[in-house]
Amino acid sequence: MTALLSACQPGPAESRADALKPALLSPEQLNQLILDRLSQSDFKEIDGARFYGRGAEEDGSRDYASKLSRDEVLGILSDLIEPHVVELRWADDYGQYHGGFRVKSDPRMVLGLSTSLVKMKTDTFKDAPEILKTYQSDVLYTPPSVWEEP
Repeated sequence: MTALLSACQPGPAESRADALKPALLSPEQLNQLILDRLSQSDFKEIDGARFYGRGAEEDGSRDYASKLSRDEVLGILSDLIEPHVVELRWADDYGQYHGGFRVKSDPRMVLGLSTSLVKMKTDTFKDAPEILKTYQSDVLYTPPSVWEEP
């Protein structure tokens, strides 16, 4: 009986800690996690080709607008990807937060995310006053792909 009970005991502290860590998502699973979140009601997909002169057919990029503030969106995106990327480092360029993030499960793969203030993009959305009036922030998302360094 003692042998049976000791066989059921948890292993060393490292194996217990490993069991508590979230499983690493594959690049495809991480992509789906992000798309699932961006398809929720607080985001609306917009036509990237119309506003940015490119579309999903080029690199799989997708564009969204949100009634949430840029800082709220940044928090949502950060919390979502942090466990699954090598390093969470956002660059801040004139009010746009953006980054290329290496996927932990396959560091050759990099995804791109950015969020900015819609009100600072009056030229971009000049033909879409409903976006300027309705939304606070936008998101540009490029799914994981192999990073070809120059």
